[in-house]
Amino acid sequence: MVRSFRHRDYAFFWSGNFLSNIGTWMQNLALGWLVLELTNSPFLLGLNGFLGTAPSLVFSLPGGAIADRLNRRKLMIVTQTVMMLLALTLAVLTSFRIITIQEIMAISFLTGLASSLNNPAYQAIVPDLVRREDLTNAVALNSAQFNMSRAIGPTLAGLALGSLGSAGCFYLNSLSFLALIIALLAIKLPPHTREEGPSVWAAMVEGLRFVARNRAVIVLLSVPAVLSLLGLPFVVLMPIFARDLLHVGPSGLGYLMAGAGIGAVISALTLAAQAHIQHRRAFVVGSAAAFSLGLILLARATTFLAAFSLLILLGATMVGALTLTNSTLQFISPPEYRGRIMSMYTLAVIGLSPLGSLQAGAVAEALGVRRALTLGGAVCLAYFLILLVVSPYLQEALPPAAHPLGNGNKEPQEEDRN
Repeated sequence: MVRSFRHRDYAFFWSGNFLSNIGTWMQNLALGWLVLELTNSPFLLGLNGFLGTAPSLVFSLPGGAIADRLNRRKLMIVTQTVMMLLALTLAVLTSFRIITIQEIMAISFLTGLASSLNNPAYQAIVPDLVRREDLTNAVALNSAQFNMSRAIGPTLAGLALGSLGSAGCFYLNSLSFLALIIALLAIKLPPHTREEGPSVWAAMVEGLRFVARNRAVIVLLSVPAVLSLLGLPFVVLMPIFARDLLHVGPSGLGYLMAGAGIGAVISALTLAAQAHIQHRRAFVVGSAAAFSLGLILLARATTFLAAFSLLILLGATMVGALTLTNSTLQFISPPEYRGRIMSMYTLAVIGLSPLGSLQAGAVAEALGVRRALTLGGAVCLAYFLILLVVSPYLQEALPPAAHPLGNGNKEPQEEDRN
């Protein structure tokens, strides 16, 4: 289950990301609660989520081209330092009680801009830290640490809000960035050789043409894209769902989000322990369909226990779909295109989420939170059921040899990549 930890540099990188992500999840929950306290507006909750991830919609693809051309470690150190300083600024303004909604949204936008340049490099650096046969395990463990932080961070934030306030959560997040920066300074990577090549724009176009010729990549990317637009935005509505529908405070919100994290960790560790997975098509699309159904049921939940149980389901099925998509894309991507292909995955998962956050906030403002969740889940479910119906096409797009969990240690053949 944890065989990738045999690689010292991966263990450092994993640990630094884990601590940093705990801080990030603490800030996300505290920031949502702060926006709700200042504005009491579901729409502004969605708008803040939109601004925090909107840069990924524009800069994910250039970020992937940059990650393929520049030193990925140096790029990550710069972006992590910028995000640390932005978190510190947010903490100071909040602690002096001079923070405004406009300043919150500006900081969210700048943080999202730094993150959009960081994420493709982050995704592309993992294969440099482990052997090829350990790549799927490394990606699954990466997903596990991200989702363990999703469980721990909101829980700590819910407890810290009562004693330290929002500012305390922001200070702790600023401090957490040091863990990843130190890890990046400590790890050793293959020498970076900067080769003469096309401009960033030309490299982007070249990457898009490569994807256009690869049906497997297109089908795989459609799963997180639909989830990001209509399913995953449930997160930005959770503060008002917890306060107004379940009538729990910030600590209750923290425990609810921890439920999603618990389900995600269970799913990620289960994937990490698998030597192979059969029926990959059914696993990816079935997990996404189960997530969609869980979202519809969450909209009807009236008790804390019911909501907590459904959030465990949502966390598990979300990771089941996204982790397998991520690891397959990494495996079938040629090294020279990996940064750009993973930037498209980032665009699907994170870049489209601002549009999802905006629509979720707008629908919740107009129709209510329950209807917003139901509508998003229903459309997602319809899409994934259609995808299951056209299974011969999808099976052709996801051949067995193209999948790392079913391919053992065998190197992919040329046809696997096409």
